[in-house]
Amino acid sequence: MLENEKLRKVLILLGVCIVTFVVQWVATKAARRILRSGNVPQGSIFVNVMRVLIWSLAFLTVLEPVFGIQPTAFVAALGVTSVALSFGLQTTISNVISGLGLMIGHVIEVGDWIEVGGYQGVVTDITWRSTTIKALIGDVIVIPNSVLNTTTLRKLAPLSARSVTVPIEIDPLANMTEVEREVRTLVEAAAKPWRDPQIPIDLIHQGYGPLGLKLDVRVTLVTMDDAFSARSAIVRAVSGKDWLARW
Repeated sequence: MLENEKLRKVLILLGVCIVTFVVQWVATKAARRILRSGNVPQGSIFVNVMRVLIWSLAFLTVLEPVFGIQPTAFVAALGVTSVALSFGLQTTISNVISGLGLMIGHVIEVGDWIEVGGYQGVVTDITWRSTTIKALIGDVIVIPNSVLNTTTLRKLAPLSARSVTVPIEIDPLANMTEVEREVRTLVEAAAKPWRDPQIPIDLIHQGYGPLGLKLDVRVTLVTMDDAFSARSAIVRAVSGKDWLARW
């Protein structure tokens, strides 16, 4: 009799696990299809929340028939212990809530180009705890969601997202008209394989630095896949010129 009871519980547990796995698989596929449609912000955090909800319901379903625990009593006990757990999980809870807020509010979405904390790149995923950004040179940067929620974040426009900026400092005694003309010529030749020819090169004066006049050279590219190569070519083209500021 006891063996039959144990077998019954095992079969119930196994059956619920199989059904839950199938439901989760179908729901995940449907959720990802909806996310890809563009009507809802994309990110794995939504799929993960849905998975937790499905498995939580399955767990509550087997509590009484398998473990002999009343679901209502378990939920009540969980409510008491959650107060104590929340103190130890403050950071995790903050990251989850921040991630949901960022996406539901359409602050950022997967595929956006952003700049935060001195880092610039494309958002590749938003998970439970963090947001993953792929930088121009290929580095993967992981930023906690709570940091993104409390830090100034710059969402780049399409043209800004395709531009690279190289800062240089010019000797204060140099002829700026001649320098600008030479810089444009050098940069146009150096970045030609990657530059968008429809958009002119920008030379932005940023005032005076410790060595001389600060000048930002901004070039818009066809695609950001070649940003590292374009930046390197520009730096090589202007390096060593007589009009550069020196110590």
